[in-house]
Amino acid sequence: MAWTELRPLQVEAIHALAESSRHVILAAGTASGKTEAAFLPILSNIADDARGSVAVLYVGPLKALINDQFRRVEELCQHLEVPVFRWHGDVSATHKKRLIEKPGGVLLITPESLESLFVNRSEHLGRLFGGLQFVVIDELHSFLRSDRGTHLRSLLCRLRHLGGGSDEVRLVGLSATIGDYGVAQRYLDASDPREVRIVHDENGEKEIRLAAHCYVRPWRDDPQEQLARVEDVDRRIAGDMVRHCRGNANLLFANIRSDVEEFARLCRDEVERQRLRYEFLVHHGSLSAEIREDAEAIMKSGRPATTICSATLEMGIDIGSVRMVGQIGAPTSVAGLTQRLGRSGRREGEPRILRLYLACEEPSPRANILDRLHLDLIQSIAVIDLMLEGWTEPDAPARCDLSTLTQQVISIIAQHGGATPQRLFEMLCRDPHAAFPGVEAVLFKRVLECLRDGDLIEGTREGDCILGLVGEHLRKDKGFYAVFQTAEEYSVLHQRQLLGTLEIIPAEGDYLLFAGKRWQVVLVDTAHHELHVEPAQGWKKPRFAGAAAGVHEHVRQRMKAILRGTDSLPFLDSAGVELLATSRRVAREARVCEASFVPLGPRRTALMTWTGTQAQHTLLAMLAAAGVVCLDAGIALVVDLHEARAREVVADLARRRVEPLRLGGFVQPRHLRKYDRYLNDELIDAMIARDRLDFDGAARVLNRMIEPPSIA
Repeated sequence: MAWTELRPLQVEAIHALAESSRHVILAAGTASGKTEAAFLPILSNIADDARGSVAVLYVGPLKALINDQFRRVEELCQHLEVPVFRWHGDVSATHKKRLIEKPGGVLLITPESLESLFVNRSEHLGRLFGGLQFVVIDELHSFLRSDRGTHLRSLLCRLRHLGGGSDEVRLVGLSATIGDYGVAQRYLDASDPREVRIVHDENGEKEIRLAAHCYVRPWRDDPQEQLARVEDVDRRIAGDMVRHCRGNANLLFANIRSDVEEFARLCRDEVERQRLRYEFLVHHGSLSAEIREDAEAIMKSGRPATTICSATLEMGIDIGSVRMVGQIGAPTSVAGLTQRLGRSGRREGEPRILRLYLACEEPSPRANILDRLHLDLIQSIAVIDLMLEGWTEPDAPARCDLSTLTQQVISIIAQHGGATPQRLFEMLCRDPHAAFPGVEAVLFKRVLECLRDGDLIEGTREGDCILGLVGEHLRKDKGFYAVFQTAEEYSVLHQRQLLGTLEIIPAEGDYLLFAGKRWQVVLVDTAHHELHVEPAQGWKKPRFAGAAAGVHEHVRQRMKAILRGTDSLPFLDSAGVELLATSRRVAREARVCEASFVPLGPRRTALMTWTGTQAQHTLLAMLAAAGVVCLDAGIALVVDLHEARAREVVADLARRRVEPLRLGGFVQPRHLRKYDRYLNDELIDAMIARDRLDFDGAARVLNRMIEPPSIA
């Protein structure tokens, strides 16, 4: 392959995998050669014994990543006579049939497709995986932070049972942004996490170049004039993007898909206005695979182009060398920004370049103190600050995910045709590798009783659990294999070509901005869930479904330190410097960093919490249980009480004994996960109390707020 040497990470990984039988985590940045570092020693190990069963299972979070890695692994294997297969919804039946008939070598798969094999090909599982030796988990951090991680862990436990409970299968995790190595080690081996070896890339340090471009959207009383002014500012932002990007390959990340579409439109308009020969591409999860793959192919070809994207290109999909990464809007997490920045500067000697594009709102004359702090700017600075220090959010797997547990109960029963309650409990909750160790026998029994009441399962005379009518219906649904929530989608079609999907449906005659182009909806076909569109001159910002991201307490505390500080930040432009100075002045005058209670009016007070999203939601629930309605303002909770009464309420909450199950009833929305709707209120309250609330964090905030102020 014309390699002249191996990278240090690859050398260390070879020793780690070839000289012991331990599980291994390879921690290194994007484009550091992690895939080869794992597969070179693994393929050497299986080269003489690669037939008769899948020897290596590669699990990736995205179909696009599977396709990309398939090409890389196939290239490594072409001289070894080791077969390489992939399995997901877009893979042909012929390719899948070859694996079933002659299993062997390497199989690349998503967790959802692995689940499908368990349910639909159960008679072949022994032949497919009886000789499994290695499981490679790519983008390990993405599984540690989501329900899919619990799902995958359960599937891995079930894989071990195919070999009689053998612990000989070795797990290899690949990641660029693990926040807590202890969590990652426990994920790979809960019984002996310290035995999981961690291989760091000690040579991954690169020069980082930063620039933050700040813009002020002016406030106007007239709504139409306000919209026009916002459009003017967004056009200025797009003009700067074109100036910064032209002539090179770049990625611009946005937090929400509507911003991806909006700025793609504006940048394309600017390119057309300047008559430039340069492309702005679009990439997000609602677009068709064909459009996404076209964008990936253009980027990989080396042709200068910029792709405006959502988190879909955070993962390690090979798109060639990217000179610059842009972030549109305030980053919500250090881990996400680190992952995005890692896409640039792949070549030897190249720096990593990050530009932040941040539009701040000019406060109205009636705006309160919090609105004058420009918190998006302060959060952006805090996240960048922590990233440069090398900190990232610790991973926090679910402690009590009864939704995924429900799905796995149905899946195991479907795989075996039935199972005893004891067998289900042992496999899911008591096995050393079980995915639900926090679910005790009493709670598991209540879950099964609830599923029986809802006809998801039923009992036989022999005491086995089998699927009920509702359970059978769920198992047959094509969406069963994914544990994450999926919205009802409509296909967007132009002359029978699929452009992508939308969850929030416009009306006939509406204009639509999609795939970076302007369309008009000419037909809404509710029977077939289709939107038929034609090219148009008008446009309307699209709406997409999506959940708000959480912010860690460490980020909020760093925001407080930045507001208290006086140091200058060289990566801010002149507008950013002025906005920061204004924010610090307002913070100083209102004492928002020192005071726990900040009056916002005669009968309105800000409770300055400075905590993470989970503890904030706990405080919201505690206040709601006490009959106090409040607004979540990120760094604070705003209550319609005068300051003295607010102090009394907080002091009372700090003294009061919290009843976790009762508090669960005050958390909204109650149904977050896919199968929550099949659980009764008692189970939902238990799950919320254990999994979505942070009682210790809330208690720390309350105690901090009622402490007498220190005397300097």
